[in-house]
Amino acid sequence: MVYVCEFEFFDSGGYVDAVPLTFDGEGTFGDDLEDAVESAADWLACVVDEHLMNGRDMPPMSFGHEPENGGRVIAVAVSRELGDIPAMTAADAARELGVSTARVSQLIKAGLLDSWRDGTKRMVSRSSVEARKEYGPRPGRPARERALA
Repeated sequence: MVYVCEFEFFDSGGYVDAVPLTFDGEGTFGDDLEDAVESAADWLACVVDEHLMNGRDMPPMSFGHEPENGGRVIAVAVSRELGDIPAMTAADAARELGVSTARVSQLIKAGLLDSWRDGTKRMVSRSSVEARKEYGPRPGRPARERALA
């Protein structure tokens, strides 16, 4: 499906800010207008992916916004479906993370891994698994702090 959002693009301290006019208080930026438009498309794709993974509807599209910061309004569109999100099964995520499938379920329930159902399979986004590998806790028990003498 195609999702469209109007953004206002305006100069801001040597960068070009891209503020979505359908969502409150969020946005992105770029080095120049072309880079900011690409960033806006990436930002919109991430927002759409999150809504798709969580089974939530996107806010309704609205058009004809006026610039609020003296910039110009440009409509940015992305074509996204749940199948476009790089993913793996929960069992594969468990193997990748070196944990049990039960632990993957706990991480999903805690909001630490992004997931959704595809028929009877639980799918986990590859990006959330990679983020968990990079920033998550290391395996094993934490080392006990030694008292300083």
